[in-house]
Amino acid sequence: MELTSTNIKAMLNEHDLEGGNRINQSLTKLFQNLNDEQNRYEVMIKVAALNQIYSTAIQYITPVVDKIIQCIDQDHTKFSIERYSSLVDEIATISWKSATTGKSHTRTNLSFSSKYVHFLSDRKIPIYDSYIWILLVGYNHQAGLNLYNFSPPKSYEEFFKVFNSFRSNQKLDHITYYDLDKCLWQYGKNLLTQIIEEENVSMEKSKSILKKRLTSVSM
Repeated sequence: MELTSTNIKAMLNEHDLEGGNRINQSLTKLFQNLNDEQNRYEVMIKVAALNQIYSTAIQYITPVVDKIIQCIDQDHTKFSIERYSSLVDEIATISWKSATTGKSHTRTNLSFSSKYVHFLSDRKIPIYDSYIWILLVGYNHQAGLNLYNFSPPKSYEEFFKVFNSFRSNQKLDHITYYDLDKCLWQYGKNLLTQIIEEENVSMEKSKSILKKRLTSVSM
């Protein structure tokens, strides 16, 4: 798909028709009304809501809540886009000790943390998602910019750098992060859904097939 104004508008309209904007508006209201990042219960409700709606597979939300309270205070309303983007990595990695086994665990929740800061920032920064990452790398490959592979980015900083480079290379600086994020997610979802239906494969297998297609044919 060429990223023309017409095609971008079509993807955004489809995203809206499928309820994406209504979900985003509802989550934005939640973050605006429960806006005390030092209130454990308000943070817990927001974490639980994002985890449930986006299926981010966080089994233990307590260490996530603890990390958010530790890293974010009310001054965040004055943050720049760059500061919000760095905040994603600050809250992404959590550590905790199991109450039953006593073993220590560490996990990096990059997708979840980008969603949390996305809504915390009033949707000023893009969300990291595997659909979007596959397309970013695929479009770059088609443009002869083979600087990154399909392995997940090591940090949000890396993702944000690639996102900005892609936005600039495609001459899409006039498109907001929010709209470009939605457009890429919707297009990625459509491609993967089509592969699943045509090939009768799992989501993970469809991603593998899409990666091969993106590096062998024009988008």
